[in-house]
Amino acid sequence: MEITVHNRNIRISPRKVRPVLHNMRGQSAEKVRDSLKFTNRKAAGFLHDLVKSGIAAGKENHIDAEQLMIKAVYCNEAPRLKRAIAWSKGQSRRITKRASHITLILESAEAPVSDAKTPITKKQTSKNTNNQETNIKNTVKNNKENKQTQE
Repeated sequence: MEITVHNRNIRISPRKVRPVLHNMRGQSAEKVRDSLKFTNRKAAGFLHDLVKSGIAAGKENHIDAEQLMIKAVYCNEAPRLKRAIAWSKGQSRRITKRASHITLILESAEAPVSDAKTPITKKQTSKNTNNQETNIKNTVKNNKENKQTQE
């Protein structure tokens, strides 16, 4: 089961968020939550809250927090805020204040249980391994014989 959590219009540039995201992918949600507490980045605080929200959503769906894995996490650009700053000689310059949309997709790590029973068959690997062993022994013998004949 997938759980999707969004955090929109965060006043931080996506360029500053993306390096923190790369450390999160494919790990368990609890491990990421604990590691984000000690990450010295502004984006880590926003991501910590997002993972915490995802774990809470998982509990609402009766999924244990230990089973949640981060399937995907990405950051897109939100609409920019355009501001002006006073410049020399009565002019002004435009400043763009960037914002981010962060999306986190969590997935339950439990394996699906199949109800169908499969019949148990005999292993045929024992014959194969015996054949392989005899083949190896034969090649070793042949190599020794070849060396003796060459001398």
